[in-house]
Amino acid sequence: MIRYFKKAIPLSIIATGIMASASFADTFTLRVGSGHPSKPTAYVTNMEKVLVPNIKKRVAAETNHKVRIIEAYAGKIAKVHETLEAVEKGLLDIGSYCVCFETAKLLPWNFDYFVPFTTTNLETNWAVKHKILKQFPYLTKMLEDKYNQKFIAMQGFDDYGLGTVKQWQKASELKGVKVIAAGPNLPWVSLFGSIPVTSTLPTMYNDLATGVAKGVIIFPSAHAGGFKFYEQAPYWKVIGFGAMAQTITTINLDTLKKLPPEVAKIIMEEAQNYEKAAVKDGQQRYQKGLTDLVKLGKKKGINDAVTYLPLDQQKIWAETIKDWPNSRAKDISKDYDIDGAALMNAYMSEMEKTGHKFPVRYKIGG
Repeated sequence: MIRYFKKAIPLSIIATGIMASASFADTFTLRVGSGHPSKPTAYVTNMEKVLVPNIKKRVAAETNHKVRIIEAYAGKIAKVHETLEAVEKGLLDIGSYCVCFETAKLLPWNFDYFVPFTTTNLETNWAVKHKILKQFPYLTKMLEDKYNQKFIAMQGFDDYGLGTVKQWQKASELKGVKVIAAGPNLPWVSLFGSIPVTSTLPTMYNDLATGVAKGVIIFPSAHAGGFKFYEQAPYWKVIGFGAMAQTITTINLDTLKKLPPEVAKIIMEEAQNYEKAAVKDGQQRYQKGLTDLVKLGKKKGINDAVTYLPLDQQKIWAETIKDWPNSRAKDISKDYDIDGAALMNAYMSEMEKTGHKFPVRYKIGG
């Protein structure tokens, strides 16, 4: 029986755009990676510790084939804003990335960013978003039709809050303050009068250290963990913007077609195990992140390193940005073959079924 072998491509060759030719063998080489580093981000950690070893182990045990996996995290092949394209072109066979960096191409995928003050539980958000993917198959189909890749898993980030250089009590105190975020969530603060600064996890620390900004919208596991943003912004405010299932994993369609069915089946099954492990890990990191920020603050002599935004202030904040979700829904409808209002209303309805109450029920559509 003839089986296809995809030779490993050295990173130096990938960089020059020279592709290796295929030959026949029982071993398949897959390039797997992400723009984010492994240790401080749950979805990449579990890509390295769960997805990759499980695929290799099962393929060796259950088939006549072998899989050799080249792992490329922390932007070794593609940076955070390049991973979608890297999978599309085949530079990565399997890639994990945050759709927040692809608003120009994947705007509909960011719909939960557009209804902030959602659930603070990542596992809940992940479960609800999977329901929405089933209700709106266009979301996964657009990855195949436009970007030559198949959706195989979804993970995410724990509850977004705000780390700042100085302590603050009311949202009005943030007016005129430069705040960093990934992009689609910058309006959370800019619409309240803050000055938005677009950045990414790998560059946020330097932005804070050099005074480019005085605050950062992020999740506590990153603020306290490997990225150590607390060193520059020691005050953390639990705002309740929400946990976001915003990272996805995809596989190049050409790669998938070349794999034997039994190998492809294992990858798909292990992708489901991987996403569950990553989401559970991400939620566990949330509470640990808050605990660590308290401890780190005390080492600096700060007894109020972690504080909570009162519900009345949360409602004022949500009321201020209440027209923005509808505006984003219109943008989705205008540029994509999907009803943005129906999409976002379905998400809010499913979220409310879990018992969540939005401080302001956004009116979208009509």
